[in-house]
Amino acid sequence: MLDKKALCKFAADNPAPAIPPGHGLLHAPQVDYIVRTAVKIIGHRRTLVLYIYDRKRAAGGDSTPVWTMFQAGEDYITLARRGDGSTRWRTAAFENLGRDYYFKYFKEKCAFYSTQDEERVCGFFRDHDHSGMAALTRAQQATLDKRLRERLLRREEKVLARMEGIPALPGGVESWARREILPAYFIYGHARKGVAKGVCSSCGHGAELSGVRYKGEAACPHCGREMTMISKGRTKYIHDRETGVVLQRMGAGLIVRILKIQTKYQDAAPAITITENARQFVSLGPDGAVECGHYYLSDDGNLTKWKAGIRPVYYSQPTYESTTDGYLFCGNLPEDLAGTPWQYCPIVPFYQHGSGPMTVSMFLRAHVEHPRYEHLVKMGFYKLVCDMVYHSYRYYPAPELDETQNRTHRLLGVGVEDVGFLRDLNTGVEELQLLQAYHQSGVKDRQKLLAWQIERKIDMDLSPILAHTTPHKLMRYVDGQYNLLQGREGKYGGLRYDSIKAVVREYADYLDMCEKQHYDLKNSFVLFPKDLQKSHDRVAERIKIKADMKMREDFQAAYKRVKGQLDFERDGMKIVYPASLDDIVAEGQALHHCVGGYVGKVAAKKTMILFLRRCDEVEKPFYTVEVLHGKVEQVRGAGNQAATPEVAAFMDRWERQVLQAPAAA
Repeated sequence: MLDKKALCKFAADNPAPAIPPGHGLLHAPQVDYIVRTAVKIIGHRRTLVLYIYDRKRAAGGDSTPVWTMFQAGEDYITLARRGDGSTRWRTAAFENLGRDYYFKYFKEKCAFYSTQDEERVCGFFRDHDHSGMAALTRAQQATLDKRLRERLLRREEKVLARMEGIPALPGGVESWARREILPAYFIYGHARKGVAKGVCSSCGHGAELSGVRYKGEAACPHCGREMTMISKGRTKYIHDRETGVVLQRMGAGLIVRILKIQTKYQDAAPAITITENARQFVSLGPDGAVECGHYYLSDDGNLTKWKAGIRPVYYSQPTYESTTDGYLFCGNLPEDLAGTPWQYCPIVPFYQHGSGPMTVSMFLRAHVEHPRYEHLVKMGFYKLVCDMVYHSYRYYPAPELDETQNRTHRLLGVGVEDVGFLRDLNTGVEELQLLQAYHQSGVKDRQKLLAWQIERKIDMDLSPILAHTTPHKLMRYVDGQYNLLQGREGKYGGLRYDSIKAVVREYADYLDMCEKQHYDLKNSFVLFPKDLQKSHDRVAERIKIKADMKMREDFQAAYKRVKGQLDFERDGMKIVYPASLDDIVAEGQALHHCVGGYVGKVAAKKTMILFLRRCDEVEKPFYTVEVLHGKVEQVRGAGNQAATPEVAAFMDRWERQVLQAPAAA
């Protein structure tokens, strides 16, 4: 390391050499910086000193270097001077000192003060085959490369230390892959009249089957697996691959080992290759939280092929190599879980119930964070636990589970009588949330209601509707209305009620409108209209009429306040007030712009719309004006075009003389 204190003392005691005013480089516009050099003994080390001057400043008489770089051996550092004369240290290499926005190399903008300065650099680095700039940058790049290698080696040493003590893979993994993961084939020779002798690729037993045909299917009489029939000559085209997961104890934690399993057939015999592709080290941190270190197989290393992190993928698209979901090898479990925080983790029964690929590390984390999941798995709530662990409910709010409870119904937040129903239903998060809501509302026949919803794919909380009726009456009414309405078209074509869920949504909307309008929902005529569509549209129209009346009243009040105050006529043009909201809508339609969407803001007094007309065509739309906070916000003509010069001049005069006058609003 360079002695910064000694370097500062040298810079203070030895002023940089000046550049004479008549030097030719001062008048070379292609040069931005001039470099002078010296070799000195600083801090008992032979040091190359590079003084780097700004050519324009030097031409103006300022011979203070912008940078002073010191290089001794492989170490280098630069003393940079700011505009106010203060200094700071920089560790950048020479060519990175002054790169511009376009990343043009700094050395291309520099020139040595003299031939002796350049030779001094070549001699310092003992590189006389290159120019001084090249010798300097090559030496510093070699230092950077060396430092990078050292950092990578230190990083790899940490990875090597983490990989120490990895246990051997348990026995039987290849047999398990062949019997349970990879597809099974019945490999046969010649099939005479549909009868052929062959071998099951899964268990290896021979068999004689009838009805054999290429790519047909049959069950192996020995292992029971479903086999695809393949003739020996076609096995060379088979290439299967799957992902397996082996979970093993490692110290107080666990290691999740991701295996890439592939098979090819040579002479009709399966050749299986197993490659460990990734590793995940799962343990508990000092605070009791789950920690997971990820590593993947890579060819980039020097000391090890393992690299810390998650395997990168292109645009977040998972590939066979990057996926860590796999089939779980259970042959060594639960023995390997004993003595770890996952000793009672129900991963084996959970996996065996589904028998599909799973993300093991997420399940291990969930077991620690939510220990009551173990109880739910033992009680048979596999789909619910799957939804909770893997967040399959992301389109719904998280369900409420009281994990302080030991009784299943209290844990789930349902009635005792609901537990068996939910288990038989193989409930997920969505169904549980609906039943929780009905239980909290005290809904009777909630199980029949939920079964009816599932059958008809109505994934809605019907509690707001059930505040006015019973589940039995609701189901009967909705079924009847769907039979009546399902063929009807919407206002703009297409089916208005393409599913029974659409009927339920409209019924909920109808009841909500009736409630807000204080209709008597205890009256069965109101609660169960004979034609839901007509009743819904009738109530909606009444609400719209009331809203329109209020809006029109607000509109008239807004313009009454300024009536006559904004009048102005000049150069054959005049300002005109809209008489109603319909006038603003018609203006937008005539000029093909969006002013019609401003009627709500106008009625709410958030903005004001006025019309600019030609005096000889006062009824014909010309330009539309928006006034906001006492100023002209915008002026738009046909097709949303901007104001012409004559219109702009008119508006400017109107704004100054009328709009901004004290009497104007």
